[in-house]
Amino acid sequence: MTVKPRKPRRKGQEGVAILMVLIALAILLPFTATFNYKARVDWQSAVNHGDEVRARAIQRGAMQLSVLLFELQRMVFNQKQFRDMLGAMDITMLAPYLMSVFGTPDGAEGLGALVGLDTSSLNQLALDGGGNFEVRLEAESGKINVNCLAIEKDGANSPRARTVETLEALMLPTLYDPLFDEEKSDGQRYTRQQVLQALVDYIDDDLKQFDAFRLRSGSQDERYRYTELVDPYQARNARLDSVDELHLVEGIDDDWMASFGTELTIYGGCKVNLNFASPTQVALVLRHAVSGNDRYKTEGENFLTMTMPLANFLVEYREFNLFSKLEDVKELVAKPDQFMNPMMMMGGSSDDDMRANMPRIPDGMEVRINGGSNDGATWGGLKDVASVEPERVYRLEIITNVGSVRKRLSAIYDLQFARSQSAGKGTWLYYRED
Repeated sequence: MTVKPRKPRRKGQEGVAILMVLIALAILLPFTATFNYKARVDWQSAVNHGDEVRARAIQRGAMQLSVLLFELQRMVFNQKQFRDMLGAMDITMLAPYLMSVFGTPDGAEGLGALVGLDTSSLNQLALDGGGNFEVRLEAESGKINVNCLAIEKDGANSPRARTVETLEALMLPTLYDPLFDEEKSDGQRYTRQQVLQALVDYIDDDLKQFDAFRLRSGSQDERYRYTELVDPYQARNARLDSVDELHLVEGIDDDWMASFGTELTIYGGCKVNLNFASPTQVALVLRHAVSGNDRYKTEGENFLTMTMPLANFLVEYREFNLFSKLEDVKELVAKPDQFMNPMMMMGGSSDDDMRANMPRIPDGMEVRINGGSNDGATWGGLKDVASVEPERVYRLEIITNVGSVRKRLSAIYDLQFARSQSAGKGTWLYYRED
């Protein structure tokens, strides 16, 4: 048997196999990386979709729990027997604590620490699996109803004039000067008076330009050139359906809405609910109803140094003591030194600590309950512009977190809206999900 001699390798053929392997890897790696990337994207999308579904389900559950709170307010807290026995209460005082029991695993412990009870048995009511929600609830009657700008007279009261005064006081602080000094997107600057004038003219039903100084319509015609814009539209000249529509008013932009939009509403009546109003609105009520002897406390610089501190004191006091009647407001503002917020008593263990933690008690003032007139002279009263009635319309905000998904739901609920004779009262007026 003869063995054939091996052929010698040709020069240049060394490493061909390695080169072929590298070429194959270079071709396969992009496909593999792309497949791996798409698989991870699909997996994360599936996880996010699951979290989205869970977040929406949590939101729906939180809305149903909120309806229970509203029914508690309507059927228990608003009843005369309950208010006579335990005092005026509103669900906005309790909702964050009650809903935290269901929204977070440690919510029951926080509620127990607040009330001094063992609530460990409530931990099983909370959500598990990484999801949670937060509920924010506020009364709409504590805000400025811009639709009142369409009502010039309501008996002896002028809702339009009072709303204009409140909006003017809201924009008055020098902190907001940049909003009225800088040019807007149309290249124009708008003063506070011009914004007020445009706001009233957009909502009221007449075509005469509003006089912000005399607080009534003037003789000049409205001229705002809304129909001459690239995207033309007509002035509303009627009540608004949403606060967001104020973006269409001349001189109002995103910065203005970011600064004042949270203080505005389109729901409720035109009287100020002193149980929910801001200090500025409370101060204007006091100025309207103050007696002649104390009127100097509401004029000029005294409005900031005497009336505003008293309004702030009233707002701090009502946090745990809502007013059940206007006579209670009159007594508090007349002698504020005889009233104290219950939380003040927790400020320290000794008398010196308590005195150190207590704020300065402002000077009181005498206010009237009823307005009237005599021999041409008129005076105002609390009943003309204010109330302490139980709240009817609430704004609900639910913030839900599940994994990387964060959702926010905003809604308006009316306790007294009659759906039908059989369905009872209460319904959602507004709903938005972001």
